[in-house]
Amino acid sequence: MSTSSEAVVVPNSTSLLNVNMSNVTKLTANNFLMWRRQVHALLDGYDLAGYLDGSVAEPDATVTVQGVTSTNPAHKQWKRQDKLIYSGLIGAISVSVQPLLSKATTSAQIWTKLLDTYANPSRGHKQQLREQIKQWKKGSRSD
Repeated sequence: MSTSSEAVVVPNSTSLLNVNMSNVTKLTANNFLMWRRQVHALLDGYDLAGYLDGSVAEPDATVTVQGVTSTNPAHKQWKRQDKLIYSGLIGAISVSVQPLLSKATTSAQIWTKLLDTYANPSRGHKQQLREQIKQWKKGSRSD
């Protein structure tokens, strides 16, 4: 009788995770709420959601030890992981929305810009949504 086992590899502080967002629905101007839930759940599953909300803060680029300043390896690690997330986010956003993010240089900046743009709709946008809801049909009736 043979037995099989599965090993789960837990990333250590020097591991980088390339998050596959190919199954995430592309963000458009009309599907932000569900897109946000998909992306956040995926990154939370990899324990990377802190890069979106800024709770995984960017370390200083340099460190000074005994008067000697050098490159901070924690910063390099943070930057590399953030760029992998950044790239995944851009790939999960439709081309029509991408220009909105032209000045964003971190995944947290992308997330904040999208939240500011789509999660807090203007009064006019809310009225438009109400009108669309009124137009929906219930079965064969329209109410």
